[in-house]
Amino acid sequence: MFKKMPGLALLSAVSFSLAAHNAPHATSSPALEKQHATQSAYQLVFFSDSQKAKYLANYHNAILEVTSNHVVLSLSKAESETLRADGALIIARPDINRRAQPQRKTSEAMTKPAGGAVTPSQTSGIPAFACYPTLAETQQLAETLAQTYPDFVELKHIGPSWEKSQSLGGHDLTVLVLKNKKKNNWRKRPALYIQGAIHAREYTPGAMTIQFAQYLLEHRDTNADVSWILDEREIHILLIANPDARVLAEQDEMWRKNTNTAYCALDESKRGVDLNRNFDFAWASPVGGSTDDQCAETYHGPSAASEPETQAIQAYLHSVFKDRRGDLPSDPAPWWTQGVFLDLHSYGRYVMWPWSSELTPNPNATELAMLGHRLAAYNDYLAFETKERVQYGGTATNYAYGQYGVAAYTLELGTWFFESCANFEGEIWPNNLNALIYAAKVAKRPYKLPDGPQIIDLKLQGAERTAVPAGTPVNIIAQIADDHFGPALSGQMPRSQAIKKVLLTIRKQGHHRTRRVLLSAEDGAFDSAREAINYSLDTRRWRNGRYVLTLRAQDESGQWGTQYAKFLTIDNAAPANNQAPVADFSSNCRYAICGFDGTPSQDDHDDLTYRWVFEGARFYRVFHGRQVEIEFGRAGDYQLTLHVEDRHGLRDTKSVNLTLDGVRPPVAQLSYECNGLNCDFDSSASYDPNGEIVSRYWQFGGDDPAYIPGEAKMTHAFPSPGEYTVILVVVDNEYQSGVIRQTIRVSEIE
Repeated sequence: MFKKMPGLALLSAVSFSLAAHNAPHATSSPALEKQHATQSAYQLVFFSDSQKAKYLANYHNAILEVTSNHVVLSLSKAESETLRADGALIIARPDINRRAQPQRKTSEAMTKPAGGAVTPSQTSGIPAFACYPTLAETQQLAETLAQTYPDFVELKHIGPSWEKSQSLGGHDLTVLVLKNKKKNNWRKRPALYIQGAIHAREYTPGAMTIQFAQYLLEHRDTNADVSWILDEREIHILLIANPDARVLAEQDEMWRKNTNTAYCALDESKRGVDLNRNFDFAWASPVGGSTDDQCAETYHGPSAASEPETQAIQAYLHSVFKDRRGDLPSDPAPWWTQGVFLDLHSYGRYVMWPWSSELTPNPNATELAMLGHRLAAYNDYLAFETKERVQYGGTATNYAYGQYGVAAYTLELGTWFFESCANFEGEIWPNNLNALIYAAKVAKRPYKLPDGPQIIDLKLQGAERTAVPAGTPVNIIAQIADDHFGPALSGQMPRSQAIKKVLLTIRKQGHHRTRRVLLSAEDGAFDSAREAINYSLDTRRWRNGRYVLTLRAQDESGQWGTQYAKFLTIDNAAPANNQAPVADFSSNCRYAICGFDGTPSQDDHDDLTYRWVFEGARFYRVFHGRQVEIEFGRAGDYQLTLHVEDRHGLRDTKSVNLTLDGVRPPVAQLSYECNGLNCDFDSSASYDPNGEIVSRYWQFGGDDPAYIPGEAKMTHAFPSPGEYTVILVVVDNEYQSGVIRQTIRVSEIE
């Protein structure tokens, strides 16, 4: 029924090595019991976004803690030595219990209603995380949505969980299908498929799915983009892909796999199969990333699609997508392929696409990268092809693309498994909402439409979210951008071209007649990849009613982007006067965290939206909402800007510079003096602002990548004349680190 991976026979003849915590092991045995009991905590220091992405991907299942420059892992001694030999800076952490589990964050933010209340009065949500509905609440809300919006919702149970398949209770896998049934009941539209929480302990994805469904339904009459999406697309949302285990995760269990008791007789707490290694594409791939060890977090199961959850998802995808790709890894999907697949995970702040298992280039690499970077522009996540940092087979994303050729992506949301409600509600949800809406828009031609320009920050100044009388001055303001991309792991952005034209279409609802207007660039000429428009609408003769204003942009190659729309309501009984808002806020900053409140902002209708931009030397985040709480980590200088907008689209901003207290890492300093190939190094000037330096690690370049524990003063003999990069890392009594790199040239004594 399903494609197998034709390249595996060839690949199996090749030897691969992957220094990762989830490397394959033997099946369960008494020896493994000892192995699983001898883990210790180690700190792995990273110095770049690329290194961070690599470590988080390869050691996702071993993470105990993540900070701005290191990750703490639970590893065996052999694993730590392998990492050290490969050039990683790894430090033993005896202060952390070697059997420790990652902790759920319950910051002070959660004592506030907006942040997830940790109070005896909490009556809904996962305990201590009120913003995340439980599985039971998610199912109930799905049923309520289906009953409330029968013309837009179809609720489907696509198959049983493992426990239900064994008559042990269990649950159904529940999908919500959203579309305008009156227009599309017998017509198949381009599909966006989203699934969440295939790894049960990841709280954020399970909340994103049901909240996205709720948002689309509740905004279909007020948001022109949402209205169009429900008319022209099918949205398939698998709410919780691993429901049995989700129940355990809600009880503070770090549960990743399903709950199948047939595996790992040694330890019931490690039973189950990693469903995201169990799909029938490149299953048990020789590139690694999964294992035969039944007790391991990445156990791929006894055979491909062995689990009822995997079988249900695969069968459902077969009903949603048409197979547009050939059988070989080198066969591309054609440009007219329809459909987008999104697998929501946490954490890491990444947008990733296939391949994750193949050594051969992805035949749709250019197209997948373009859409991936477009999605990342909304959430500011790092975008990359998965195999750039980690390789594994049997994943849902690889299956969706490999089997059907649809544009398939994994979104790693946020910065922790148990993301705080302050972060979810203020940053993760609103920023990723826009990415999901864009994915729905381009689902008809995901390999073509992202090539066209995007329209950013489209506003109807004078009538943004309210009715206005005819003759009210209304300006269409937006940025037209062909170069709107998220950050690239490789540092190389997709191609962009100059804007050629922008088309405005105006249609009154209930009428077929449309008016088309070619808009001009604000500076008079379309001659760059990013242009501004500011077009004044003359509404003096417009009759009462609601109008749909739609914009599309074309680049100089002739490629159109997707459409962006707004509703404009003309009502001569509406009040004509409106005063511009005034942005203001109060703040409450503590060690490494700040709370901001926009309530002091002024608006004559008390109907503002709030957007906060918080940035420092190594930190950038965008939050939304009247009250936000931001964990920034490091001490330093930051800038905060609050943007407020009233319902007429008028705006104001307020910016302040802040010097904030937080983590203060040590400062590494280095001097040296060479005599021929022999050099004396002195790091005595290194210092710690609020503690003491307790250890130093040196790397002297050359063929040996390992860091050497050393003293403040070191002597090193280089093997031959040439240029070397010397690295010094200093670590303080709180395990914070500072680094300095210095390139030196040594030569023989003449």
